[in-house]
Formats: sequence, structure tokens, C-alpha cells
Amino acid sequence: MMAYLILLFLPCVLSARARILVPGFELSISQEPYRESRKVLTTTGKECKFPFRQGGRIHHHCITILSSRPWCSLTHNFDRDRQFGFCAPEKTQPDVFVHTSRRIPNPCQGTPCQNGGVCTPIPHRYSFECSCAENFTGKLCEQKKCYETVHLRHYDSGESWGRIHLRNVEQCTCMAGEIECERVRYTTCRSNPCKNDGTCRLIMATGKEVCSCRSAYSGPDCSFEPETECYKNRGTGYRGLVGTTLSGALCLPWNSDLLYDELHVGTVVASSFRGLGEHAYCRNPDGDKKPWCYTLKDSAISWEYCDVPSCVMSVSSSRRIIPLNVPPSVKKPNSDEPAKKPVCGKKHKKRLSIARGRIMGGKSALPGTHPWMAAIYIGQSDFCAGSLIASCWVVSAAHCFFRNPLKSQLRVVFGQHGFNVTGPNTRTFGVEDYIFPKQFSVFNPTLHDIVLIKLKKEDGHCVRRTPFISPICLPDKSVTFPDDYCCIISGWGHMHEKANGYNTLQEGGVRLIPHETCRKPDVYGNHVTADMFCAGLNGCVDACQGDSGGPLACARNDVSFLYGIISWGEGCGRSGKPGVYTKVVNYIDWINSVIRRKPKAS
Repeated sequence: MMAYLILLFLPCVLSARARILVPGFELSISQEPYRESRKVLTTTGKECKFPFRQGGRIHHHCITILSSRPWCSLTHNFDRDRQFGFCAPEKTQPDVFVHTSRRIPNPCQGTPCQNGGVCTPIPHRYSFECSCAENFTGKLCEQKKCYETVHLRHYDSGESWGRIHLRNVEQCTCMAGEIECERVRYTTCRSNPCKNDGTCRLIMATGKEVCSCRSAYSGPDCSFEPETECYKNRGTGYRGLVGTTLSGALCLPWNSDLLYDELHVGTVVASSFRGLGEHAYCRNPDGDKKPWCYTLKDSAISWEYCDVPSCVMSVSSSRRIIPLNVPPSVKKPNSDEPAKKPVCGKKHKKRLSIARGRIMGGKSALPGTHPWMAAIYIGQSDFCAGSLIASCWVVSAAHCFFRNPLKSQLRVVFGQHGFNVTGPNTRTFGVEDYIFPKQFSVFNPTLHDIVLIKLKKEDGHCVRRTPFISPICLPDKSVTFPDDYCCIISGWGHMHEKANGYNTLQEGGVRLIPHETCRKPDVYGNHVTADMFCAGLNGCVDACQGDSGGPLACARNDVSFLYGIISWGEGCGRSGKPGVYTKVVNYIDWINSVIRRKPKAS
């Protein structure tokens, strides 16, 4: 019997973040000054670069992913640079100096990070790192930075810069949190790099250019507008200094090496005009509803709106409610009617491109890129995925429910990023009912492998649309995506066939396979029916245990459609054995008939 699949995914600079490595089983903490820790080296003597990015995740220590031997990246971004080395055995690593005046089993017990710094333990290495507030630095956030009011930024202790203050050209240095400046000789600049009609002066001793800004502007190059504490409209022009999110997380710098394929300094055209630069302040470069920034959450890149008050909020925009009802098909509007903004199939894009044909393995998805994903918890141990298609309805795989679990044992979570991790962006619902097609049989669960799940209402409502939760569009039953078309699969499933445990939400591109190819005797033969299709050969990613019921989403004109449901296959990612998906367009009439069915009178 075929083995059920259920998504194989083979395979930012942090703001004031410091790491402390400590050997042994306990961390030793002292109030005395810390000496610099030694580096982790590879077998060839090269230095490991921590943290580094691999597969979209952030790692703070040597890993065994893709190899049984521990290895590390030689740059902060393995996904981009592909430079690595095998970590030298622990006994050959240089010694690490620590103090031993006090022992605590938990590295973060006793709040070693000072001045409001956030302590994060590093698994398996009995160490921790401090994420400092923007005005402090150092391993324990013990050093105060200097805030330059002319440039609207902080400078580290020992850092020097030039400025024009009260018509005087000065050279300044940050000394133990205090700014010390002296007047210097200057001349006129050969060219003017200052924006917004600023005046340039050249410091003769250092050859550095400094700007004198008009009263309406500020910043090192006069690019910051005066609006620093709040924003207007969507805040695309916000140039303030808020660097924390609504949950209190610290923003990553927009030029971070850990950011790859996301919207940042190196990928956005004319990034300086969108307020991006070598800083970790909130901005709105993609025209979202308010300023936001990238953060690190659960060892993965995430993003969040910032805690910046709005100056102006129109009544129409603050009270507008977007309905979640999904039309059965997307029809081309008449030429004399204005095109309506789709209420389904739209994702929150915080990176430049996701559905790339060159994807060979999956990677961690950013929150909001698959807002229709539903995590379905069945009893104490079983798990499947699903897709939100309407406010009260989810589509999943029927074989997930072939044991007829009790409805009271079902839990559906939306907006989830890490497996079984809830937070401010998640919503949890019970199940009122689940409905199979009449043709489905528990004795052959690969056939007609689709189920509709009706959610229980909470306070008279089912799912409400948010940036992290919204439905995917159902295609018209006549829609056909061509062979070799690249679509997206997503899920929390195992990383390989024999893996244990689940992951943060993964994503990857798969190409649609001709039906006759999938029905070849050396592939799946006549086990593949007209209600199924295959995708994922030729180096694409694949689905695996824990992904069943999840979506295969195909996009057209930037709108995503639920074209397939992750169903079954032979193993995970095996050569010549693609994933098999339920063909959703064959069940559109049945889906619509169930969703629109009026409840029976009690």
C-alpha cells in the first residue's frame, strides 16, 4: 500500500547582539568584567561566523543539518554564499575564559543582560546572548551609546563622526556614553552629497564630508524628514527612530547580512528614498498599512508592525471591514466596471520573490506569506494542515480524518508560524463538523482525498481577516494551469523521510508534471486517477509526514489559487517519485454546494 505523505524541505546584522560561549554543563556568571571569548574554528582553522543563515533559519552554533558531521558557515549567510567548514572537535577548540563566582543552571537566570537587554539561551552550548536596546551595546549591554541629535542616530563608544552644529564644523567622539566635540578647520566640498538642498563642508584633517541641513530636514545626509515621533497616512515617509515592534522585539538593521531575498538595502531599488539604510529603525518601504521591521523570532526571520503612533487616521480606513466570503470563481470584470480588489489569495509580501524556479529545497516562510494556512491538531498526537477558503470553512485531506475523530478532539489554528506555537498573530477555533464527499471511502483513502471542515464560531464570528490570516481563492472549475508551471507548497512537516518532530512553516516551489508522466509504470501507474495530479520532479521540493492536507497554491496575476491538496506519495523526496495532490478544480461544485447549504431547522 502506498505510504501517505503528509513537505520535505531539504535543504539579519543583529542590533547590539552579543554571544557568550561557556563550556560545561552550567554557566558561570560574575559581576567582574568579561574577557573576550575565543572563536569557534573549523578543521582547517577558519573561523565560524555566528549567527548564520541556512535554509531560512538562523543558527548560533555548529549544526548537523545535511551532514552527520557538525559544520558551520564561514559567512553570516550560507544561503547566499555557500561557504562552510566542518567544526573542529570540542577538545581542539581554544579555551574559553569564564568567571566562577556564581553558578546557575539556566544561562538567562538572574538577568545577566543589563539596561533592559533581552537574554536568549543558545541551545546545546550552555551560553547566551544579549539583545540590547538601541541606546546600549556591549556583551551584557553595559555600555551606553551616544545619541547625536543632529544626525538622529546612536554612536558606539569610541566611534567618531563629523557634524555642523550652531554653524561650527566639529569632530565628535563618543566617550563612555558622552559626546566630546572640538571645532576643526574645513573647506568647501568639491561636490555636494547632501540631500534636500543641504550645504556640504569638508573636514580638512580627516577628508570627511559633513552636511548642514535646512531646518525641515536632518540626518547625516539631510535625508530625514522632521516627522520623527509619529507618521501620517501609511507612514511611507516615516524617518523616525523607533526601533521596536508592538510586542517589544528589537528590529534588525536593514543592511543585515542575515536578510536574504527580503526587502532590504541590497534588494530594493532606490532604497535610500524608501528610508532604508545602515540602521535598525522602523520603515514602510513596501507601502504596508504602517511602519514595520524585520525581527528574529524562534531562530527565524520574522516581521512585525512597529509601536509608532499615527498622526492622522481617517474614519473610513479605521472602520473598514473586508468580508471573508470567497466567490466560487474569479471572473473578469466588465470593461465598464471598475476592477475590485480581491478578498482572497493575497499574501503579505515581505521578500522580493518566493516562487522562483531555481528553488531546489524549501526554506522557512515569513509570517503572512501563506495567510490561508491552517494547522489542524487531531487528538494528542496526529497533525495535518489545511487551507482557509471562507470565514468558517477549511479544506484539508480526507485521509487525515479516516478514523472519524471526535469533533471535540479537533483544534484548528490560523496565523501559526512555529509548530504548535501560539502568539498575538494566531487564532484558534474548534470544529463544528467535517464533511467528506460521498465517493470517499476509508477503505481506499487516496481516492477523493478531500474534506471540508466547518469551524465553530467565537463570539458569533469565525475567522476575521488580518495581515497574517486570510483565505486563498478557489479556482473556477474550468481553470487549468499548464504543465511545468511552478506552484508553491507549504507546511510544518518533517524535513526528511526519517525525521522526527515538526518545524517552523516551510515553503518551496514545485512544477506541475504531465498526467501521462505520472501514470507511467515506473512512477505511479494507474494509482493516479483523473482526480489527482503530480508535482515536484527534477530537483524540486517534496511533501512529507505532517504536511497532508496543506495547499499547493498556483498564482496568476499575483492572486493565489488552491489548485491542489497534499495527499500521498511514495516516501519523501525519492528520485522519480513525485508528490501526488488532490485536483481541487474537480470538486468545486461539491465545495460550493456544501458551503452554501442552508442549516437544517432544529
